[in-house]
Amino acid sequence: MLKPSEQTIKQLFAFSGNVCAFPDCKVPIVESSGVVAGEICHICAKSPKGPRFDSNQTELERHSFGNLILLCRRHHKIIDSEASIYSVDALKEIKRIHADASGRPEKAEDIFFAKILLNDLKRISVSNNSGNVAINSPGAIQGATVNVRTEKNKVSINAPLGTIGADQRWSRYILHLIKHYNKFASSDKTRKTKFHHGAISRNIETNYGAAWRLLPIEKAEEISSYLQGRILKTRQARINIGKGYRPFSTFEDYVKSYKL
Repeated sequence: MLKPSEQTIKQLFAFSGNVCAFPDCKVPIVESSGVVAGEICHICAKSPKGPRFDSNQTELERHSFGNLILLCRRHHKIIDSEASIYSVDALKEIKRIHADASGRPEKAEDIFFAKILLNDLKRISVSNNSGNVAINSPGAIQGATVNVRTEKNKVSINAPLGTIGADQRWSRYILHLIKHYNKFASSDKTRKTKFHHGAISRNIETNYGAAWRLLPIEKAEEISSYLQGRILKTRQARINIGKGYRPFSTFEDYVKSYKL
């Protein structure tokens, strides 16, 4: 995939005077401490579903000086989320006015700032995605930081290799235990508080620092023991045990029963 050249960003950096181009914004593109506070922004998006995308542009034009502007992260987000307000013409005018006020001739050290801005651009940003994104997966795109923009309220994360969620037997067994706990706990008419079916999964996430599906497979037995203990504390489980019924299957019996 094409990206802006170092020379283009060097020119753009000098054009910006190392300040966000948004009117009256004083945020530096790169702080004196070395922190990168700004971003390379495309006036016309580089992908078809992006803001202000122009199908008549060539790939070279999309990454050219004329289609780029340097903004702080906050204003980059604002212009892309309000594309109907921040039109192509408006952004080009903002860029021109800013260059007149803050632009300066290129300096030799500007190539350094161009390099770090391009390195920052390598971070993966996923927008309008309806498929899957693989992170830290062999053969997939790798990124230290992944920004996901979605209109949905929830982003689904597939469990990577080596986690409980990636193991069919353990993930099914833990769901079996969660189902039994919810069934028994919700049937207790003596409860003084309202029962929430998702509470047990949230408790695991709070105690272990991640959703159970994303925990290492080595934690599977520990998680199942925790759930078994919670089931045994329910009133219905004690009744079942008193009648000679097991309140849940062991892992071995569950795997054998379902031929997993």
